[in-house]
Amino acid sequence: MKWQQVDSPDAAHVVVLDPGEEAVAALTGFARDAKDYRRTAVAEQCEVLSLLGDVTVGEEGPTSHPHAVLALINLPHGAAPGSDS
Repeated sequence: MKWQQVDSPDAAHVVVLDPGEEAVAALTGFARDAKDYRRTAVAEQCEVLSLLGDVTVGEEGPTSHPHAVLALINLPHGAAPGSDS
């Protein structure tokens, strides 16, 4: 696997797998090594549009890994979640 960070506002990465490389295992390893997760706190009412993920059990017990898509209520047009505008 080869990867490169692309200059962009979102710090995107391009990942190229080797022939025959197992995609899920390679991308999981890449995500664990990068550990560049962005957490976004939502302290207002919202609607859950999608909630996917998994629960794994390790030495420290169960751990959830959710991915959510939220629709914020009463957010002014163009305002970012958590901003004062």
